[in-house]
Amino acid sequence: MEEDAQRLLDYARRGDVQSLAALVCRHATWMQALLRGMLPVAADVDDVFQETWMRVIRTASRYRGGLVKPYLATVARSAAIDHLRRTRATVSLDDEEGEGAEVAATMAAEGPLADEAFESQATSDDVRHAVNTLPEGPRQVLLLRVEGGLSFREIADELSVPLGTALTWMRSATLKLKKMLGGGK
Repeated sequence: MEEDAQRLLDYARRGDVQSLAALVCRHATWMQALLRGMLPVAADVDDVFQETWMRVIRTASRYRGGLVKPYLATVARSAAIDHLRRTRATVSLDDEEGEGAEVAATMAAEGPLADEAFESQATSDDVRHAVNTLPEGPRQVLLLRVEGGLSFREIADELSVPLGTALTWMRSATLKLKKMLGGGK
């Protein structure tokens, strides 16, 4: 049995908090990267990361073994989707108070600091925007592969699609990103 699966089972059966802490430490980096790719607001990543682990804790007694990484990716993906559904509100730049005013003020900022901040964010923002405009299937395959580190077989199982579909979606995502980011014709 996989070491991580044993840790999760130890937590589920005996409440072994050290096993759970080891899982969190071992999987935090890729899971946060996966969530950053799925959530348009960076500040939401920590909240959804925490919600993911709360769900793992609440449902640990139902875990029966198997690969832990795809299981955690499923829980994280579900938490992110639920979060996005709850927070679909838009920001109006005409709003003279609150978030709209803050966004408008940031956009209107002038001077070298605003220019430097824009330039340093431009590439990652372009990539994030391009990924977010991909169709759902190709975007999920790309994020699970690149950010989650899952194999194509694990991705196909996670998304309940044939392996060939997962591979096709990855190729589609790659070609579309290349075109959108100026690397293709």
